[in-house]
This record gives sequence, C-alpha cells and structure tokens, in this order.
Amino acid sequence: MIAAYDSVVIGGGIGGLAAAYTLYKRGYRVLVIEAANRVGGVIHSITTPEGFTLDCGPNTLGTKDVRLWQELVDLGLRERITLAERCSKRRFILIKGRPIEIPTSPIGLIGTSLLSWQGKARVLAEPFVNLKPGSGDESVAAFFARRIGPEATNHLIDPFVAGVYAGNPQHLSVAAVFPSLWEAAQRGGSIVRGMLRKPKDKARLSEPKMRSRTFSFRGGLAEWPLALARALGAGNVWTERQAVRLQQRGSLWEVTVDGANGLETISSRSVIIATPAYAAANLIESVDAQAAAALRGIPYAPVAVVHLGFRRSQLSRELCGFGVLAPSSEQRQFLGILWTSSIFPHVAPPDRVLTTTLSGGAIRPELVDQSEEALIEAAIRDHQQLLGINGQPILTHVTRWRQAIAQYTFGHRERITTLERLEQRLPTLQLTGSYRDGVGVPKTWANGVQAAERVAAALAEQGDVMVRSEGRGVRGEE
Repeated sequence: MIAAYDSVVIGGGIGGLAAAYTLYKRGYRVLVIEAANRVGGVIHSITTPEGFTLDCGPNTLGTKDVRLWQELVDLGLRERITLAERCSKRRFILIKGRPIEIPTSPIGLIGTSLLSWQGKARVLAEPFVNLKPGSGDESVAAFFARRIGPEATNHLIDPFVAGVYAGNPQHLSVAAVFPSLWEAAQRGGSIVRGMLRKPKDKARLSEPKMRSRTFSFRGGLAEWPLALARALGAGNVWTERQAVRLQQRGSLWEVTVDGANGLETISSRSVIIATPAYAAANLIESVDAQAAAALRGIPYAPVAVVHLGFRRSQLSRELCGFGVLAPSSEQRQFLGILWTSSIFPHVAPPDRVLTTTLSGGAIRPELVDQSEEALIEAAIRDHQQLLGINGQPILTHVTRWRQAIAQYTFGHRERITTLERLEQRLPTLQLTGSYRDGVGVPKTWANGVQAAERVAAALAEQGDVMVRSEGRGVRGEE
C-alpha cells in the first residue's frame, strides 16, 4: 500500500498547524484534519459592527523565542504585528476590593501594600529557610506556602494560577506547573539558592536571543493560524472533518475521517494528534489503552469570556495597565479583567474602551453555566465597583469554553511519561497539545514544532527517497 501522505495532523489548533507547517517546510506532504469549521482552536477573533476586535480565547502572545518570531516573518505577518503598549507592563491584583499594582523588584516588594510586613519578611527570607522537600506530588499551594509563606501564596500565587491556568492551586501539581522552580528547590534547598546553582546550558548560550515581547495582530490573534493554513494550502487543511478512528497497518497508519461525504480512510506514514487530551484518548484507545487512560485523566477547566465596550467618557479614571486578577479569597465572580484596549489600542474605535472579563475556572466552574444576561450583569457590576466605570456598555459579547484549559493536577508528570513511552515505542505517532509543557500559546506552538521534529526524525530513519512535486518535496515509498 502506498501512503497518501507523509503525515496526517489531527487537530487544527496552533499546535497542530505548527507541526504541519514544520513538516511542510521540510518538503513532506502533510494533511491537517480539523473537526470545527475553522482553524485555530481556542484562538478565535472577530470584528464587531461597532469596530471592536475581540479575541474570544487567548488575548496576547508573549515570547522571546527567535524561531517563533522568524516564523511570523516568514508567514508575512511582520507588518500585522502590534506590540503591547508600555503601560501594559503594569499588572494589578485585587486586595480588599482595591486593585494593587504588582511590584517588579525587591524594592517594590518592600513598599507594596499587597502584603503585610510579616508577609514581606517571609518572602525575603526564602533563601534562608531550610526545609525538606515536600513528600509525594506536592500541590502548588502547599509548595509556595512552605517556601514564601501563606500570605504571599494567597495574594500572589493564587491569582497568578487563576489567570494562567484558571486552576485551583490546591489541586495542581507544582512539579508540573512550575517545573523549574520545583527543581531549583530540590537542587538548592530553596528556590533562590537552587536557581543560582543551576548549571549553565551551553547549547542555549549559543542560541540567538531576543528580549521578550508581548504582541498581537491588527485583526486579532486568529491571523496567525489563518496564515499557517494559507501557507499549507487549502487542499491540505480540511475543516468540518472529524477523525474517528486510527489504526496501524504495517508501517503505515490509517485514519478514518467522517465528513460531509461520509466516512473515508486516509493512509499516512505518520500521524500527529494535536487535539485536546480527551479527544486524543478516543483515537488511541485501540493503539494503547494505558496512554488513552492517561489522557482521560487530564481534566479541563471551563472559562466564560465577557467582552464589554464603553465610551471613554464613562471612565472616571484612566485604565493604564494589563488588567487585574482576583485571588479566590476575594470571593469575586471573575478570575481576571483585562484592560484590553490599554494593551492594544487598535482593538477599540477612537474614544472607546474594551475590556475582557474571565470567569469560571476550576474553583467555580458552575459560573460558566450562567445565562449570558447573568454573566454580563456580573461583569458590569465589577466594572462599576472596582474600575469606576459608569453606566451601561455599548458592546457586550459572551463566549463560553466548556473545556478551556488543561489542568496539570496530581499525577500529571506520570501521565505524560506514559505518553512518552507510547511515542518511543511508535515514533511515527506523536501527541502534542497544551496539556504538555505549558498551556500558553507560544509553548503550545513550540510543542507542535517538537512533535514534528520527532516525526521527521522517525521518517528519516525509514530512509525513503525524496520525490519533488510542484516545487515541494513529497517523500514517497520506493
């Protein structure tokens, strides 16, 4: 049997598209299969009739990865990039109903009202506190309470975890969520001492460097996955087609796809599964039941996204910053409120302001099931009480993600190890997604690139001859 493709990528989110594009650039014939009617996954941007640009999932990109930046240039997106405003470096946490700016230096920590003097002293004492490592799979909350004290954990770590993971720090594994900090504490007896003792990575020292940049695109983050899909070509990206079965036939893989024309089977030399963990589990059940069980053990937190647009005249004070996060102790309905048009002014028309309110998460998942009216009313109330915004918004928009963000709960590292064993046994089958190595968009992109590189290495091992077709390399069976 002759393979129709060198690789089939199941899932058209940023990880799957990154994997496909990496192989495509190397001359392989690749097909992306996406069940939804668009690419991008949780990256979804819309422009409203009022002239607002809404990112209904992730809102910003932050990276110092030269490879990612170069890919954006190669895709023709350089002129579309908009850097975040300088004032967006200011970030706030809600304490006793008041947004307090997060300090960015030890001197700032001393003067901040985020912590009491006792809390500040406990943070600064971290390098001098000798504690045995926590036993077993320690939670984020327990680890930081031991290292920097309960007050800093509640006021700083809790809202950070809510903002990034929409997670419960009592249930997340610190070794999976903060691997470098956990390893530093194991190495040096404290986070600070461990970081100072970290061996220098000579390979990384030789890599080109750039300073970290936070950015978006003029039409929203969705410009990136759309550009990737265009580069791959319409015939190589199938939407509204769902992969329903995966089988290995000798050295090839068969992917059964359900679409408008019914079921069809595609043969490929390799497969990259870039779906959420729960969807990947169904596909590999017949290949490796243990790996499927590991994937099903990865929960996802739901998130509701509420966009509100206001006239600038409705603000009693200027919003200058990235936004405000709410610790769970504040018992607010939101996880965070992003001051979106302060980060990127282009997302709102002149004299208009756009904000993004996130609610739900692992601690209060029931909030996502509220009616749109209830979600909007709660967001308006918080804006009025905390941000001093008067009157009703001129724009409202609600997006719900029932399974938004992967949760790195207890046992997560062991689950990933199970997946790695499958990939080592079957190197032409790789898995990628936000449930591995970090939930951020740039990390998901990097994970997809790495999966493609592993597949490329496996295909090279087969020693096939490259055949050129229409200016693009297509590797086929001899």
